[in-house]
Amino acid sequence: MNKTETLDFLKKLVDRAIAFGFEEAEASFSSDSHMEINIFEGEVSSYENSNTSGIAFIGKKNGQMGGASTSDFSDESIEYILKSSMENCEVKDDEDEDFFYCDPDNSHLVNDERSGHYDKNTYNRFSQLGLKLEQDILAISPDIKAVDYLSISCCCGPTYLANSKGLTMYKDGDLVFVMAEARAERDGVVKTGGHFWAGHNIDDFDEAKFLQKVGNKVLGKLGASSIESGSYKVVLDKEAFVSLYDTFESNFSAYSMQKGLSLLAGKEGEKVASDCFTIREEPMYKDALLKFPFDDQGVITYSKAIIDNGVFVKALHNLKTANKEGIPSTGNFFKGIKASNLVVTPGNKSFDEILETVQDGLYITELNGLHAGVNRISGDFSLFCEGYLIKNGRIERPVEQITVSDNFYDLLKKIEEVGGDLEAVEEGVGEYFCPSIVISEMNIAGSNEEEG
Repeated sequence: MNKTETLDFLKKLVDRAIAFGFEEAEASFSSDSHMEINIFEGEVSSYENSNTSGIAFIGKKNGQMGGASTSDFSDESIEYILKSSMENCEVKDDEDEDFFYCDPDNSHLVNDERSGHYDKNTYNRFSQLGLKLEQDILAISPDIKAVDYLSISCCCGPTYLANSKGLTMYKDGDLVFVMAEARAERDGVVKTGGHFWAGHNIDDFDEAKFLQKVGNKVLGKLGASSIESGSYKVVLDKEAFVSLYDTFESNFSAYSMQKGLSLLAGKEGEKVASDCFTIREEPMYKDALLKFPFDDQGVITYSKAIIDNGVFVKALHNLKTANKEGIPSTGNFFKGIKASNLVVTPGNKSFDEILETVQDGLYITELNGLHAGVNRISGDFSLFCEGYLIKNGRIERPVEQITVSDNFYDLLKKIEEVGGDLEAVEEGVGEYFCPSIVISEMNIAGSNEEEG
């Protein structure tokens, strides 16, 4: 079915649901085409080319919402999802009402981000690139013994939605990904490291830059040892800061605050971070791979500060949490309340200038155990980490076997400086755009005595 036929089908399904007994209803159709190859030891070890599609339905009855989905488009299947959704409504007892939405001025929403380059993503193109890339990674250094994982993949597919309020939505786009992880060994010590690239056009893949990243991330770990336990000034690498912030991002949602799961509840307009720290949501950010002109509920998104010069500006809302507080939604429902394309306002100093300012401290590049070593409510965390010792304003040597312990809320207040080395990190809804972050002090548990 084409776009018009698909939306007409969904509208008929919604009309059928109203006749079935639902007060309001919403139906969506999504299709996903995916191709992936994996390279291992000079061969294409696996190849997948798939296309999946399905219908999802949500109906509202007596203030409760129930849903079901199917990949079967028969009349029998449609009757089944309507019946199942009605049964779900009857057993639910949520005191906070859910809503369907349609802005009369924005009732027909379209976000078509198809690049026009997707046809370049062929098996032959991917396999040739992958086999060459594996060889080139191995050639970076004799210390690199293997490429344990190398994947090249792409995906595309439209999503259509229609509801009984009169809203129709259409979204489409495509992406291509390259991911590799290498293994290095020196003096019996094994280290791994890798890199990830995403784009719209496989022609934009810069192999030289990718190889440099992989080499730095794996070879830079060789010769690492612990450091003496203590309090250190820390430069958090952009990827490390993003992984930490993303772990606690749910604390900025109104849902978490209303449920007593976030210490930010009631702190809008208050100082929660350092003066030099600003993080904004920029759904239509010019450098982002994906743009988000509206959220999954059909609410128009907009640029906004979450923390502005240290002040917590506003909680993120969907329709349900906003209604509970009698305010409009902030347009932040993306299969949960989340921000799209977060941007940390950069400073002016290069990475080398940041190191020069710090003089002596620790540069943390990786935080491990984020799913186990954090308390999302209190903000406390204790995580294994890796990085480099900073001496006299320069990277001196790699560091391992250390643990960093702190509190997320305290860390925001201890941000001393924000670097100017802004880069995209693929995480969350869209991307984060983040520079290096200097923390005035963090507690590090290492060895009793610094090893040479």
